[in-house]
Amino acid sequence: MHKLLIGTIVLLGLLYGESDTGCSVANILKNTNDNLLNTHTEPNCENEQASTITAITPTLKSVKVLHNNENVTIQREVKSKDLTCPPFCIEPMHIKDVVTVSEVEVLAFIDKLKEKKARLLIDIRKNSLYEEGTIPGAINLPLSMLADDSKYQTKVLTLLGAKKKNGKWFFKQAQSLLIFGTSSITDDASSAIKKLLALGYPSNKLLYYRGGINAWKALGLTVY
Repeated sequence: MHKLLIGTIVLLGLLYGESDTGCSVANILKNTNDNLLNTHTEPNCENEQASTITAITPTLKSVKVLHNNENVTIQREVKSKDLTCPPFCIEPMHIKDVVTVSEVEVLAFIDKLKEKKARLLIDIRKNSLYEEGTIPGAINLPLSMLADDSKYQTKVLTLLGAKKKNGKWFFKQAQSLLIFGTSSITDDASSAIKKLLALGYPSNKLLYYRGGINAWKALGLTVY
């Protein structure tokens, strides 16, 4: 299966005349419209602004609790209005039956990549962000490519090992994917997982690294 995937990637690379940057799906399936889906990435907040109170999630504004005989309101305070929710809401820990992992499990997954089994580490961010730095071993599959109106959706799912018959997708031979995006306040990775589940991708073949590249960097782990 792994050899078939590599062969397909090489073939598509030749067909689309891509550069030899290697492991980016975006460099194989070129001319992707990143605006097909509204993928959120964290803005540059170099200019510090006054704190802003924002929602925690789209449906949760705050939580009240009695603490030391005082009524305390737990709320979310951000340093910039550019980080308000929505779109920058705290993502849930679990997405249906998909297992959420930490850096330790991500490292174990990466270590097993050398076994050449049907598994892929997926950076779901835009190609420009992937090129700035990613987790070593990751390939780039921008979220926009999974959109229903994307001309690349079929090619991407086929690359992942899915097969389409009579208009329906079958995932028996599909790759096991560990998906990550920017951080726990961006919906890029969770949106990708929800989309794959909606298409029929088995939840037991998906892993969710909620912390994303920002958590990876914050722990001092290598970025390539």
